Amino acid sequence: ICVSNYEKKLVLKNFRIEESKVHVIPNGINLEEIKNVDEIKKRKDRSVKTILYVGRIEKYKGLDFVVKALKLLPENFILEIVGKGSYKPKIVKLAKDLGVSDRIKFYQDLSREELIEKYAKADVLVLLSKYEAYGLVVAEALACKTPCIVANTSALSEWIDNKNVFGVGYPIRVDDLSKLIVKASNVVVN
Repeated sequence: ICVSNYEKKLVLKNFRIEESKVHVIPNGINLEEIKNVDEIKKRKDRSVKTILYVGRIEKYKGLDFVVKALKLLPENFILEIVGKGSYKPKIVKLAKDLGVSDRIKFYQDLSREELIEKYAKADVLVLLSKYEAYGLVVAEALACKTPCIVANTSALSEWIDNKNVFGVGYPIRVDDLSKLIVKASNVVVN
């Protein structure tokens, strides 16, 4: 059982298993957790545009591109980072060097309720990871009616529909990413 076609291709290539024995069943989400999303969205401060990142803070996740894009965005855009990891000190230093530290907030070890609220209040989720077998945070953000921007790589490319999920290719051009963040942050996911 694989969670994406990307993972299925890796399994078939690396383990030489008969294709008929490999099936794709994407990860699911608990819809009970998101039943109050519309109510949460009503409480959002519309004067602030929130870019959300959820995941480990590692170089391959591409968070540095989001921080660089923040520098090019209007002052009302902020970045909320939920996670921890070895690359966090470099992200903090980059933000300081670019003068955007005051527009970034870090969170970790949130409860499920707190995380769902972050998803629901975000204007856009960004995940620019080079390697993902599925991208559960994309599924959770979409369930919370939040548009997403993902790297057009690995299993993340399977999410791209250019309506709710927008893709960017590597190498990532920060100016293009900043424009896409503005565009996606105005999308209404149904």
